[in-house]
Amino acid sequence: CIAREDEDWRKAYSDTLAGTIRVLLEVFDRQKMPGFAMAAMSAEVRYDAAAGWEPGGGFVADYLSACEVTPEIIPYAEADRLRFCPPSARERLWPSDAGKSESLDGEAPPVAYPYRVLEGFEGLTVGKGVELQWKMQLGSPFGWWFGKLESLQKDEDGKLATAEITFSQFPAHVHWHRLQVRFGDSDLRFCAFGGYSGGIRAVSDEEEKRWMQFFPKQPVFV
Repeated sequence: CIAREDEDWRKAYSDTLAGTIRVLLEVFDRQKMPGFAMAAMSAEVRYDAAAGWEPGGGFVADYLSACEVTPEIIPYAEADRLRFCPPSARERLWPSDAGKSESLDGEAPPVAYPYRVLEGFEGLTVGKGVELQWKMQLGSPFGWWFGKLESLQKDEDGKLATAEITFSQFPAHVHWHRLQVRFGDSDLRFCAFGGYSGGIRAVSDEEEKRWMQFFPKQPVFV
């Protein structure tokens, strides 16, 4: 579903088939590379009737990144790898004052939700699935990385919290398996994994089932 003001649905449909409409979406299992296992990454996506080399065409995903990335062709049969920004995060990442968060060097990032830090602790429950905002490069947007919330301790003033998250796609003996994160405000923070962390989003049972469709059959080593 694409909301387009001042245009009827026929034109929107025609433009979509022609590949002239680009939508900011999130893609599970980016390029099916081990380093992006159990992550959802932002991309500008358009339909391409010739993509995917099968009936129904496919989609072309141009990933948002600080460096040049080859577009990924996603067959129509893999359309379940695409999603909009989840509603619970969308409400908080697209406020009326969008663009006010700052990077670690004090410069404002591009005015787009993937670059903003998710604030708050809404809905977080120990033992349940969560999505962590994380990125390796300062100039890149955040990706969402699925894990399990093992512990959560809020500061007395209620402004910040410390969470421990496990990522079961990685073997228990590697450092990618478990992470402690400080979060809650709009600050970007250095991460023990390297790169930078943002906020944490609670995942519904239905969303967790969807994530499990992409759980790797073998442990991931990166």
